[in-house]
Amino acid sequence: MDKKLLLNDSLQFLGLRSGFTEAELKESYHKLAKKYHPDTGEFTSEVMFLELNKHYETLKESLLVHAEEEENTEEGEEFVESSERIRTKTNSINQSETKPSKDPIFQEYKVAKEKETEAILRYYEKRNLHPIELSSSLNKELLQLQKELEPVIQVYANILKNFPSSLWAPDAKNSLERLRVWWSKE
Repeated sequence: MDKKLLLNDSLQFLGLRSGFTEAELKESYHKLAKKYHPDTGEFTSEVMFLELNKHYETLKESLLVHAEEEENTEEGEEFVESSERIRTKTNSINQSETKPSKDPIFQEYKVAKEKETEAILRYYEKRNLHPIELSSSLNKELLQLQKELEPVIQVYANILKNFPSSLWAPDAKNSLERLRVWWSKE
């Protein structure tokens, strides 16, 4: 997706205007995190929470890049080098904050959710400005999406079959029901 479009989407998602401050970004993020968190918010699926985090990271990086741009202009450094340093720092921070869960069911569930979200986002990016068409004969992107979602559906089905009392089973069931829409006109 075009960086400018992604930035505009991120601003809209978090309810901010260009020229926002770091404090405004944090305040908006915390407000929406309470709403979208799958354990404590209004939604049982983590899709919206993942989307919030994606947009938050985009805006956070935008703030860092803007600050670095101003600094680079004053110092005469190349912008490309500084933005690479920021990405490296951000990636190392994100990697160090990620702690593996001891719950193997959660790990499977989490990976499936990530794949589901990525596949659907890719589908919508490919279908940009095209009407949604749920007939695979008329929509080649739908065939690709279905192919990418099949392993995800298998993980959800396995969770339901093998771990029906798991904390993740109800959301796996909801996810299976929600994903049926991509096969509705077959």
